[in-house]
Amino acid sequence: MFPSSFAYRLLATVVLSVCCSLPVSFAQKSKNKAPDPAPVIKFGVISREEFAKASADSTAEALVLYDFGEVTFEENQGEVWLVFTCHSRTRINKKSAYNRATVQISTRRGRSGQHEYVSEFDGYSYNLANGDVTIDHFPKTAHFSEKVSDDYFREKYTLPNVHEGTIIEYKYTVRTPFSIRYTPRTWMFQQNVPVNWSEYRITIPDYFYYKILQTGYIPMAVNERTVKSVDLYPGQNGASASAYRFAMKDIPAFRDEAYITTEDDYMAKIEFELASYQWVDLRKHDLSVSWADLDRTLLNDADFGGQIKRAPFLRETAKTLLSQHADTLGRVTAAYEFIRKTIKWNEVGGFVSQEDIKKVFENKKGNSAGINLMLVALLREMDLEANPVILSTRSNGRINESYALIRKFNYVVAQVTVGGKDMLLDATDPLLKPGMLPVHCLNGTGRLVHSSASRFVSLLPTEREGNTYTGSFTISDDGEITGTFQQSQVGYSALKARKSFASEGKTKYLEGLQKRRPIWQIEKVDFSGADWNSSSFNTDYTFSIPDACGRAGDRLYLRPMLTEGHGINPFKEPERLYPVDFGYAKEETFVATYTLPQGYQVEEMPKPVSMALPENAGRFTYQIGINTENKLQVVSRIMLRKPMYFAEEYPNLRELFSRIVAKHAEPVILKRGPVAEKK
Repeated sequence: MFPSSFAYRLLATVVLSVCCSLPVSFAQKSKNKAPDPAPVIKFGVISREEFAKASADSTAEALVLYDFGEVTFEENQGEVWLVFTCHSRTRINKKSAYNRATVQISTRRGRSGQHEYVSEFDGYSYNLANGDVTIDHFPKTAHFSEKVSDDYFREKYTLPNVHEGTIIEYKYTVRTPFSIRYTPRTWMFQQNVPVNWSEYRITIPDYFYYKILQTGYIPMAVNERTVKSVDLYPGQNGASASAYRFAMKDIPAFRDEAYITTEDDYMAKIEFELASYQWVDLRKHDLSVSWADLDRTLLNDADFGGQIKRAPFLRETAKTLLSQHADTLGRVTAAYEFIRKTIKWNEVGGFVSQEDIKKVFENKKGNSAGINLMLVALLREMDLEANPVILSTRSNGRINESYALIRKFNYVVAQVTVGGKDMLLDATDPLLKPGMLPVHCLNGTGRLVHSSASRFVSLLPTEREGNTYTGSFTISDDGEITGTFQQSQVGYSALKARKSFASEGKTKYLEGLQKRRPIWQIEKVDFSGADWNSSSFNTDYTFSIPDACGRAGDRLYLRPMLTEGHGINPFKEPERLYPVDFGYAKEETFVATYTLPQGYQVEEMPKPVSMALPENAGRFTYQIGINTENKLQVVSRIMLRKPMYFAEEYPNLRELFSRIVAKHAEPVILKRGPVAEKK
């Protein structure tokens, strides 16, 4: 029987975990069964051929030839232990991968004397010299233990004689008592280098039910479950168990591609979460937590629900704000502004307040939860229906709506209904518009926590990133461009500019603009709209660009997008497994008029283009021509109407950006005419 204190630890930890079910197939016995695709690898035995094994990625710093992990359950002195064994073999291709020769394993220390520990570590370094394989054995003196915290140690094992071309191999066992950790370690099939074969096995006695989560975008080469019997507990011989086998082959290196949230959302891996156990007393102990349980737990928690009950210290403020504003939106905005101006964010996140919100109010500083839960409390004091919404930030990974697990949440914002619609508020940033979430919160869905009306809330942005560039220029006959130029930013573009302008100051902000446009000679610049309630943040320039146009005889070559054209396609790979997550929709417009030098005419100009993504998910248009005043006009518009594009949409999105880069690079050719030549 598990001790009651252990059962409590299980419940507390399950509330702080994430997982979901993974479908597996039962292994079938058949005379026509396909041969096992796994390579035959014996520890300490290597062939010369492995030094020459090709990788699909010739630029990779290393190639994992074989990675094998297995978990079994054992009994030791009346307690269950998890026993994890690992066998790995890797070829080092470049010096940058030498750190792989130091194997680092974290182990947890228990508070009651029991510890997780590593046993049976062994390893070799193999090198090829003059056609012969040389072998260096791991010296036991190359093992070091490092204390990380009161709860964790780090074991380090360094393999010897590693060079470019060395193959390293090691194996070890980690033994973990259930009182320390009852969840098997996460198995990473995918790494930041290619992996030829990665296999994970686990045999789970039917005493325990684990939820299994497979994440990533790579299919399994092996996905099997067989039924077997195990002897785990004295007097309970022949207990039924499920033996799982998962494997992947030819796994590409994970690349931190443009526009993703966090690698944890995308890398191929297996995770576990203990949902229930049925021990020898035959009673089932259910550790699964429903969303209703989670809501109830949070609302009963002093650091969460206790903070949003009646707040007498805010009562006078609430009365004042109510008397000053008659409509709901005005009252919500006033409460939002009061909290933002009164309380400074200490740059610490979280979804529970580190201290009582009354103390946060007195200190005029707090973490994000203290600030936003205080906003909920103030709105409620104003008799407005306001609730907390917990969420996971982009760097923390997405939540799974199928499983109520608190560990995936790390932030909280306020919700209030205005005009029958949800308005989400984050009062940590003095420059955020009401109803606009910071970029780090734009991550799928959040959970509105309420005693009887909890629900999931969309975190899709209400604002886009908008940039409009407007220029009026004159080209001299020596190729210099002079004129005025305005950049008008709205939505998330304006937010970013305002934050930089506020933190850096006008002088330093201007220095940053000049650094990004080094060929500009800025004569004058004005800024407007630095407050959050302005419709846009505007930067107005008067400047010149000497030698803006290339010269060749009687021709000038003008790039009409100047320095504002897109010169690089952010999507370099021909294929992509992961969604493209911009966070918000984007819109960019460039409009410029050029007065041509006297006597010059347009000899050649780019052809117009109009390209739309399927289902009108995005568009690029580019038009250029001469108006009735013999002035050159160029208009470029880019619209990406979705915050996220899925992998199947990637080819079209990549092609769109290829067209943008190519068109923005095309020059206008101006030729001096007969009138100018007579002079």
